[in-house]
Amino acid sequence: MKYIIANWKCNKNEDATDEWVHYLFESKVVEQAHGLTVVLLPSFLYLRQLWGRVEGLHLGVQTVSPYPNGAYTGAVSALQAAQWAEFVMLGHAERRKYFAETDQVVSQQVRQALEAKLTPIIAVDQHNWAKQLSLLDVDELKSCIVMYEPPEAISSGGGEAVDLNQVVPAIEQLKAEFKVKAVLYGGSVSAKNIATYLKHPSIDGVVPGAASLDPSEFIDLVRTAHAAVNQKTS
Repeated sequence: MKYIIANWKCNKNEDATDEWVHYLFESKVVEQAHGLTVVLLPSFLYLRQLWGRVEGLHLGVQTVSPYPNGAYTGAVSALQAAQWAEFVMLGHAERRKYFAETDQVVSQQVRQALEAKLTPIIAVDQHNWAKQLSLLDVDELKSCIVMYEPPEAISSGGGEAVDLNQVVPAIEQLKAEFKVKAVLYGGSVSAKNIATYLKHPSIDGVVPGAASLDPSEFIDLVRTAHAAVNQKTS
């Protein structure tokens, strides 16, 4: 099973969300995507709107509070998110850059997520992953997915996808150092390159960002991924 984690970031309003999910529902692409776990990370605001609308589509959130329920103005706790979500992205480079999230904060978020029965997707980069994961113990990491995303590859920052020959050694090194549930690649993933990544046995999935915003482009991406995964395993 390979993962596709669609990260919308801070995009879309209610109408655009409804249009996107309508196109996805009509296409039937997710329910026919055998061998894939397709996860959408929308804004918190639209979790309820999306929940149950497309068969086979899993939902997640882009962050959670490092604190439990309580007097934390403006926060959304892992327990609150878990009412509609199954996954949570944590430690993304943009969260670290714009919201000053540290390794300590991310480790607290991971623990809150695990207590709420959410699956954490922890973002790391090659030069810092030992430090980024060092505050989590072996048992915690076994329940986590890790996303390897070089900051220079983030599409919203003008980056480009990293060559497979660079990605694979990095992911294999990460897997050798840490026992985690899965390791994904993120960074300018599109319908044009998704098959290249998913066909490699060391890569457990991908995290498209910008390519997930347009419904037609995302449908094409999932179809391409389905063909690649099933060709590989046939």
